[in-house]
Amino acid sequence: MKLKLATSLTTIILLTFLQSCTTPNPYEPVTPPSTTTPGTTTPGTTTPSGNDNDDDDDDNGTTTPTTPTTPTTPTTPTTPTTPTTPTAITLSGSSSGSNASHNVGQNCMNCHNPGGSGSSKGVWQIAGTTYNSSAGTSVAPNIVVKFYTGPNGTGTLKYIINVNAKGNLYTANTVDFTGGLYPAVVGATTTKYMGSPITNGACNSCHTGGTGTARVWTN
Repeated sequence: MKLKLATSLTTIILLTFLQSCTTPNPYEPVTPPSTTTPGTTTPGTTTPSGNDNDDDDDDNGTTTPTTPTTPTTPTTPTTPTTPTTPTAITLSGSSSGSNASHNVGQNCMNCHNPGGSGSSKGVWQIAGTTYNSSAGTSVAPNIVVKFYTGPNGTGTLKYIINVNAKGNLYTANTVDFTGGLYPAVVGATTTKYMGSPITNGACNSCHTGGTGTARVWTN
């Protein structure tokens, strides 16, 4: 009986020993598993998340799309400025319909010059008489004489003067003869051009209606 009890105690002791070798220490502290979700950052820390493959700067896992730049409105090309054609100067003095003149066909500049007998009435820069034929049989009243910088109405039209009812034209206005001026006598049906330039305005000093020298004329 005693032997059987001793054997049983021995067996219990042996089992208890073996069990103590395989059971964890009940007093050993156990570290709780981490509750941090992968890919996030614990508040209050600066540790970056587990996902660092995005391209944003705030590590929040999303990227704010870039706002597209508004295209620049193209500038409208400036329209080239059209060159301004110089306006012809209408010379004052004689005027269409007026009868205030005399000595038809004579050289006006004989009197209407500086210090001349007609200077008190005006010192003419251009003066003469227009006729309806080269021989000067009758005057061509109330027409227009134009002065160009080129022959046959070419170049720039610089001056215009009206012929009065007696067929005379005259002006005391300043006239620039630099480079010469080409007269064009404009009649009702024809325009007569002077082929050579003038450098002074004493028309009747040359256009006497004599042999080889026609009057200033048109028709």
